Amino acid sequence: MVDLEFSLYLSLLMFTLAAIAFLASPGPATLALAASGAAYGMKRSLYFFAGILSGLVIAIAVVASGLYVLLHRFPALAYALTAVSVVYVFWLAYRIGTAPPIKDEQTIAAPGWGAGFILGISNIKAYAAFGALFGSFTLGMTSEWEQVTKALIILWVCVVFDFLWLWVGSKMRGLFIHPTWSRQLNVSFAVLMIVTVAWSFAFA
Repeated sequence: MVDLEFSLYLSLLMFTLAAIAFLASPGPATLALAASGAAYGMKRSLYFFAGILSGLVIAIAVVASGLYVLLHRFPALAYALTAVSVVYVFWLAYRIGTAPPIKDEQTIAAPGWGAGFILGISNIKAYAAFGALFGSFTLGMTSEWEQVTKALIILWVCVVFDFLWLWVGSKMRGLFIHPTWSRQLNVSFAVLMIVTVAWSFAFA
């Protein structure tokens, strides 16, 4: 009995560490949160954060329910989702890269819930990570409980680490009050977002 409990706890720990490695690493959504925090501040970025999480919840449910196989059976659906994801990442990168200096930021609306939701639900990197996590690990539970447990761990990791990316970005604001430095920060985040998209395709 003790061995079974130890095995279960070890499986949960390994799955959680894998989820952190997959989901906490830099990607379009995490970098967009950090950039939004730096450009617009924590408070003005919370709707964007909530939108991304709402989209990710649906993505998690899609993968956990097995509907993710539709993307493999119908390539056109996968291409459409990819196109939406790429367009939104480029749009957000443009918004962030052209954001005004901090002292003038109130004149520009921060990305809202809708922008975050579309980025979350169309995030190809997230779908790939969720698919790997749900399909490559066994926790030793019944099928139903295993899927629910995996989904909850994945959601917890997304909430915690996405918030950390947003928080870290917001803490960088004080270092970039100067207009020139502020522009360099925003453009750097925008370029990194685009690079992560290119990297995802290169190693897909």
